[in-house]
Amino acid sequence: MPAADMPMLPHSLPRRPLPPHLLRHSRLVAVMRLILPGLAAVLLAVLALWSRFGLDGGRLLLSMNALGPHRIDSLSMSKPHFNGIDQLKRPFSVSADQATQLDQSTDMIGLTAPQADITLENGAWVALTADRGRYQRQAQLLDLYGAVNVFHDQGYELHTRDMHVDLGAGRAVGHQHVQGQGPAGNLTADGLELSEKGEHILLTGHAHLHLYSGQELNGVVAKP
Repeated sequence: MPAADMPMLPHSLPRRPLPPHLLRHSRLVAVMRLILPGLAAVLLAVLALWSRFGLDGGRLLLSMNALGPHRIDSLSMSKPHFNGIDQLKRPFSVSADQATQLDQSTDMIGLTAPQADITLENGAWVALTADRGRYQRQAQLLDLYGAVNVFHDQGYELHTRDMHVDLGAGRAVGHQHVQGQGPAGNLTADGLELSEKGEHILLTGHAHLHLYSGQELNGVVAKP
Protein backbone atom coordinates (compact mmCIF):
# COMPACT_ATOMS: atom_id res chain seq x y z
CA MET A 1 0.00 0.00 0.00
CA PRO A 2 1.42 3.40 -0.84
CA ALA A 3 2.56 5.44 2.11
CA ALA A 4 0.06 8.12 1.29
CA ASP A 5 -2.81 5.64 1.64
CA MET A 6 -1.71 4.28 5.11
CA PRO A 7 -3.99 5.31 7.97
CA MET A 8 -2.57 7.91 10.29
CA LEU A 9 -1.99 6.72 13.92
CA PRO A 10 -2.78 9.13 16.70
CA HIS A 11 0.20 10.65 18.44
CA SER A 12 -1.00 9.32 21.82
CA LEU A 13 -3.33 6.52 22.81
CA PRO A 14 -5.31 6.27 26.03
CA ARG A 15 -3.15 4.53 28.68
CA ARG A 16 -4.54 1.26 29.91
CA PRO A 17 -4.69 0.77 33.70
CA LEU A 18 -2.15 -1.72 35.05
CA PRO A 19 -3.41 -5.14 36.03
CA PRO A 20 -3.83 -5.56 39.82
CA HIS A 21 -0.84 -7.88 40.21
CA LEU A 22 1.48 -5.47 38.37
CA LEU A 23 0.17 -2.56 40.43
CA ARG A 24 0.96 -4.42 43.68
CA HIS A 25 4.44 -5.26 42.38
CA SER A 26 5.15 -1.60 41.56
CA ARG A 27 4.08 -0.52 45.03
CA LEU A 28 6.26 -3.20 46.62
CA VAL A 29 9.30 -2.07 44.64
CA ALA A 30 8.72 1.54 45.71
CA VAL A 31 8.47 0.55 49.38
CA MET A 32 11.62 -1.62 49.24
CA ARG A 33 13.57 1.27 47.73
CA LEU A 34 12.78 3.23 50.89
CA ILE A 35 13.36 0.43 53.42
CA LEU A 36 16.54 -1.27 52.13
CA PRO A 37 18.94 1.69 52.62
CA GLY A 38 17.77 2.03 56.23
CA LEU A 39 18.25 -1.68 56.90
CA ALA A 40 21.73 -1.53 55.41
CA ALA A 41 22.69 1.36 57.71
CA VAL A 42 21.40 -0.53 60.77
CA LEU A 43 23.35 -3.65 59.78
CA LEU A 44 26.58 -1.68 59.37
CA ALA A 45 26.09 -0.10 62.80
CA VAL A 46 25.53 -3.51 64.45
CA LEU A 47 28.62 -5.00 62.77
CA ALA A 48 30.74 -2.03 63.80
CA LEU A 49 29.52 -2.30 67.41
CA TRP A 50 30.25 -6.05 67.44
CA SER A 51 33.77 -5.52 66.11
CA ARG A 52 34.50 -2.52 68.34
CA PHE A 53 33.70 -4.41 71.54
CA GLY A 54 35.67 -7.45 70.36
CA LEU A 55 32.84 -9.83 71.17
CA ASP A 56 33.67 -11.93 68.13
CA GLY A 57 37.18 -12.83 69.22
CA GLY A 58 38.74 -10.65 66.55
CA ARG A 59 37.21 -12.30 63.48
CA LEU A 60 35.31 -9.22 62.36
CA LEU A 61 37.65 -6.41 61.37
CA LEU A 62 35.07 -3.86 60.28
CA SER A 63 36.33 -0.37 61.03
CA MET A 64 34.26 2.45 62.43
CA ASN A 65 35.12 4.31 59.22
CA ALA A 66 32.84 1.95 57.34
CA LEU A 67 29.90 3.84 58.77
CA GLY A 68 30.70 6.81 56.59
CA PRO A 69 30.96 10.47 57.58
CA HIS A 70 28.36 10.26 60.35
CA ARG A 71 30.11 10.35 63.72
CA ILE A 72 28.99 8.02 66.51
CA ASP A 73 29.94 9.36 69.94
CA SER A 74 29.25 6.15 71.88
CA LEU A 75 28.04 2.63 71.26
CA SER A 76 26.03 0.49 73.63
CA MET A 77 25.09 -3.17 73.79
CA SER A 78 22.70 -5.06 76.04
CA LYS A 79 23.74 -8.29 77.79
CA PRO A 80 27.39 -8.37 76.57
CA HIS A 81 29.61 -11.35 77.38
CA PHE A 82 33.41 -11.35 77.15
CA ASN A 83 35.59 -14.46 77.42
CA GLY A 84 39.32 -14.62 78.04
CA ILE A 85 42.19 -16.59 79.54
CA ASP A 86 44.72 -15.44 82.12
CA GLN A 87 48.50 -15.69 82.03
CA LEU A 88 48.32 -19.37 83.02
CA LYS A 89 45.70 -20.21 80.35
CA ARG A 90 42.86 -20.40 82.89
CA PRO A 91 39.47 -19.16 81.63
CA PHE A 92 37.45 -16.22 82.88
CA SER A 93 34.41 -14.32 81.65
CA VAL A 94 32.94 -10.87 82.14
CA SER A 95 29.26 -10.10 81.56
CA ALA A 96 26.90 -7.21 82.33
CA ASP A 97 23.41 -5.89 81.81
CA GLN A 98 24.77 -3.24 79.47
CA ALA A 99 28.12 -2.19 78.00
CA THR A 100 28.94 1.29 76.67
CA GLN A 101 32.06 2.34 74.79
CA LEU A 102 33.64 5.16 76.80
CA ASP A 103 36.44 6.21 74.47
CA GLN A 104 36.77 5.62 70.72
CA SER A 105 40.57 5.72 70.91
CA THR A 106 40.81 2.93 73.54
CA ASP A 107 39.00 -0.27 74.42
CA MET A 108 37.67 1.13 77.70
CA ILE A 109 34.11 -0.13 78.21
CA GLY A 110 31.66 1.01 80.87
CA LEU A 111 29.56 -1.77 82.41
CA THR A 112 26.23 -1.73 84.22
CA ALA A 113 25.79 -4.52 86.80
CA PRO A 114 29.00 -6.33 85.80
CA GLN A 115 29.84 -9.90 86.83
CA ALA A 116 33.21 -11.64 86.56
CA ASP A 117 33.34 -15.44 86.69
CA ILE A 118 36.74 -17.01 87.32
CA THR A 119 37.55 -20.72 87.13
CA LEU A 120 40.18 -21.96 89.57
CA GLU A 121 42.88 -24.53 88.91
CA ASN A 122 40.96 -27.27 90.72
CA GLY A 123 37.74 -26.58 88.81
CA ALA A 124 36.13 -24.45 91.53
CA TRP A 125 34.98 -20.91 90.79
CA VAL A 126 34.84 -17.36 92.13
CA ALA A 127 32.23 -14.80 91.05
CA LEU A 128 32.36 -11.03 91.61
CA THR A 129 29.41 -8.68 91.05
CA ALA A 130 29.09 -4.90 91.39
CA ASP A 131 26.78 -1.98 90.68
CA ARG A 132 28.93 -0.74 87.81
CA GLY A 133 32.41 -1.13 86.38
CA ARG A 134 34.98 -0.40 83.70
CA TYR A 135 36.67 -3.07 81.62
CA GLN A 136 39.85 -2.84 79.54
CA ARG A 137 39.71 -5.93 77.37
CA GLN A 138 43.25 -5.93 75.99
CA ALA A 139 44.87 -5.26 79.39
CA GLN A 140 42.39 -7.63 81.12
CA LEU A 141 41.72 -5.07 83.86
CA LEU A 142 38.34 -4.70 85.54
CA ASP A 143 37.43 -1.94 88.01
CA LEU A 144 34.31 -2.56 90.09
CA TYR A 145 32.43 0.33 91.71
CA GLY A 146 29.68 0.57 94.31
CA ALA A 147 28.62 -2.49 96.26
CA VAL A 148 30.88 -5.42 95.41
CA ASN A 149 29.97 -9.02 96.25
CA VAL A 150 32.39 -11.94 96.13
CA PHE A 151 31.04 -15.49 96.00
CA HIS A 152 33.39 -18.46 96.44
CA ASP A 153 32.73 -22.03 95.39
CA GLN A 154 33.47 -23.23 98.95
CA GLY A 155 30.50 -21.29 100.31
CA TYR A 156 32.12 -17.99 101.30
CA GLU A 157 30.29 -14.72 100.62
CA LEU A 158 32.12 -11.41 101.04
CA HIS A 159 30.73 -7.88 100.74
CA THR A 160 32.75 -4.70 100.23
CA ARG A 161 32.97 -1.67 97.92
CA ASP A 162 35.20 -0.74 94.98
CA MET A 163 37.72 -3.36 93.88
CA HIS A 164 40.41 -3.50 91.21
CA VAL A 165 40.63 -6.85 89.42
CA ASP A 166 43.60 -7.95 87.30
CA LEU A 167 42.02 -10.85 85.42
CA GLY A 168 45.26 -11.71 83.64
CA ALA A 169 47.18 -12.10 86.90
CA GLY A 170 44.23 -13.63 88.79
CA ARG A 171 44.35 -10.97 91.50
CA ALA A 172 41.75 -8.61 93.05
CA VAL A 173 42.33 -5.85 95.63
CA GLY A 174 39.96 -3.70 97.65
CA HIS A 175 40.60 -1.17 100.42
CA GLN A 176 37.09 -0.72 101.80
CA HIS A 177 35.42 -2.35 104.79
CA VAL A 178 34.77 -6.07 104.29
CA GLN A 179 32.09 -8.19 105.87
CA GLY A 180 31.62 -11.85 105.09
CA GLN A 181 30.49 -15.27 106.14
CA GLY A 182 31.01 -18.87 105.20
CA PRO A 183 30.55 -22.44 106.38
CA ALA A 184 33.38 -21.99 108.94
CA GLY A 185 32.40 -18.62 110.45
CA ASN A 186 32.06 -14.86 110.05
CA LEU A 187 34.71 -12.23 109.31
CA THR A 188 35.27 -8.49 109.03
CA ALA A 189 38.31 -6.51 107.84
CA ASP A 190 39.46 -3.14 106.53
CA GLY A 191 40.47 -4.53 103.14
CA LEU A 192 40.52 -7.58 100.94
CA GLU A 193 42.94 -9.20 98.52
CA LEU A 194 42.26 -12.25 96.38
CA SER A 195 45.22 -14.02 94.82
CA GLU A 196 45.65 -17.12 92.67
CA LYS A 197 42.22 -16.33 91.18
CA GLY A 198 40.56 -16.53 94.56
CA GLU A 199 42.26 -19.62 95.95
CA HIS A 200 43.79 -17.41 98.66
CA ILE A 201 41.85 -14.69 100.51
CA LEU A 202 43.89 -12.11 102.42
CA LEU A 203 42.13 -9.86 104.94
CA THR A 204 43.99 -6.60 105.55
CA GLY A 205 43.85 -3.94 108.26
CA HIS A 206 41.86 -4.62 111.39
CA ALA A 207 40.60 -8.14 110.72
CA HIS A 208 38.26 -10.11 112.95
CA LEU A 209 37.44 -13.80 112.53
CA HIS A 210 34.68 -15.57 114.40
CA LEU A 211 34.98 -19.32 113.84
CA TYR A 212 32.31 -21.84 114.56
CA SER A 213 33.33 -24.60 116.95
CA GLY A 214 35.79 -27.01 115.36
CA GLN A 215 35.92 -25.14 112.02
CA GLU A 216 38.85 -23.64 110.08
CA LEU A 217 38.88 -20.92 107.42
CA ASN A 218 40.89 -22.72 104.77
CA GLY A 219 42.67 -20.34 102.42
CA VAL A 220 41.76 -17.23 104.49
CA VAL A 221 44.63 -15.25 106.07
CA ALA A 222 44.44 -12.09 108.19
CA LYS A 223 47.21 -9.52 107.78
CA PRO A 224 47.40 -6.27 109.82
